[in-house]
Amino acid sequence: MGVISRDVTLSKFGQRGGRRIRAASSRSHGSVITSKKVLHVIRHGATEMAAYMALHKYGSPHQEPLRDPLLYDTVLTREGLRKVQQLAPQVASLQPRPEAVLVSPLTRCLQTATATCQLLLAQHQVPMVAEPLLRERLTLSSEVGRFPSELRVDFPGIRFPANMPNIWWYTATPDADPRHITREPQGVYEERLAALRQLLAGRPERCLLLVTHWGILQALTGADLQPGEMRTVEVQL
Repeated sequence: MGVISRDVTLSKFGQRGGRRIRAASSRSHGSVITSKKVLHVIRHGATEMAAYMALHKYGSPHQEPLRDPLLYDTVLTREGLRKVQQLAPQVASLQPRPEAVLVSPLTRCLQTATATCQLLLAQHQVPMVAEPLLRERLTLSSEVGRFPSELRVDFPGIRFPANMPNIWWYTATPDADPRHITREPQGVYEERLAALRQLLAGRPERCLLLVTHWGILQALTGADLQPGEMRTVEVQL
């Protein structure tokens, strides 16, 4: 995977600065699919977990030891929600227009997608779908999710696939307590990133909007996005 362009503003479908962008092509190398895509990406807004961590200033020998406050599936702060709501006009005017919106099923991303895409969805028929491969790497309680049945009630505008498992976040074993916090191993995380790239490459859309987390976006695009920040990139998946 390589990032072809970054911070791109596309005024017309398929054009950038007078240079025509070739239509996305999918190639299969054995069982591996590659494809060029335009990705509009949004990092979720500021969360209650992030506010707690900033208040207690973890991470230094001279600061407090890390204590997880057990903010399971953390939500946006009031300010975090206000900031992402301000993105709605920009999202509605994105060019090229996203053909689908894929969202991490963690609540902070579902809130962000709902707020930022309200005008886009009011103007155009664009599917908005929860995709578990976009979830954050499990490190703290904030990365432990909720059952799709609960999420469907809270977010009726987002489609949760019928085959989405109840436990879609990382657990050490299939029969482990789903609320037990076990860090997702690096190798497992990298395998998930590879599966995500394959999923995106295999989708028919040329242009997608992703609402997800810092680590996922950094791995896909190389970009270091702040909470509530949006960017457009063209990538070879």
